Amino acid sequence: MNTEVKLHPSSELLNQFVHGELAAGKSIVVSAHMELCESCSAKAKELQALAVSSWVDPSSAVQSDQTSEADYVNMVAAIVTSSQIKSAPIEDLVEVDIDVLDHSIKLPKVLAKAASQGLKWKKVAGGISEAQLFIDDETQCEFIYMAPGGKVPVHTHQGSEATLVLEGSFEDELGEYKTSDFIIRDAQHNHQPRSKEGCLCFSVLDSPLQFTEGLARLMNPLNRYKFKKATSRVA
Repeated sequence: MNTEVKLHPSSELLNQFVHGELAAGKSIVVSAHMELCESCSAKAKELQALAVSSWVDPSSAVQSDQTSEADYVNMVAAIVTSSQIKSAPIEDLVEVDIDVLDHSIKLPKVLAKAASQGLKWKKVAGGISEAQLFIDDETQCEFIYMAPGGKVPVHTHQGSEATLVLEGSFEDELGEYKTSDFIIRDAQHNHQPRSKEGCLCFSVLDSPLQFTEGLARLMNPLNRYKFKKATSRVA
């Protein structure tokens, strides 16, 4: 469990997770982050309690709706120091062999099951390898490995992409991301992920990504086809 996670799902995204409003792929990446992050696990427990309270007493739902991102930090601090939360530790991680690595890695249980059954890796340009999971008919889900020095072409997103760093680190124009960090990118962002040391991530797209520079733009029709194929496999 990483106690120094810097980037987390938003309070809104966690609330959608608790209420079962996310597609299965997005729910899995949020759940995986929660296995690695004590603060988000605690926050989810608080939101679950609020959801139960609002069901018993509808007037209490206002408290949940009015919880701001600023309130989130204070709320998490109070929750993780409580004896009740400390008595419910996050589940142990599972050690799994990953084909593209020269060592095994401990993964969240929600991802370890799929990885332990074998991943079909495909090498793409820029030192990137991908292994798809077919989870639902709304999202494109895949493990992504960036070899040391690897980089993805500059791109943006028609929808959103949620990325969980499982090992190593990568960076883009907006910062550096390390193990257990949860990153959201959408149409506001035009970026180029790259890794100096190598990085294993799990990524969930709800729309095709779109390359924006150079010859990589010729691959955009393939990106759209790839997304359509990924989501139609489960329909």
